Amino acid sequence: MDLASCPARTHVRILAVDVPGAAGLRLRELGLRPGALVEVTHDVRAQGRVVAVGAERFAVDRPTCRRIDVALAA
Repeated sequence: MDLASCPARTHVRILAVDVPGAAGLRLRELGLRPGALVEVTHDVRAQGRVVAVGAERFAVDRPTCRRIDVALAA
């Protein structure tokens, strides 16, 4: 499943991030990397998702969300 398909208040573990170049590096700097636990805090429909990584929250656009593979956190 990808991050774009996750509803609000879902906790997921990132499995893979298929975003090349500087954008991929920036996502890793923000904590969106394989193994990270993330909470989807808001579903902003066509625009993407707001995610929480630890105490930080930020928006991720829908095309980028589709390139982040996740699994439901246990």
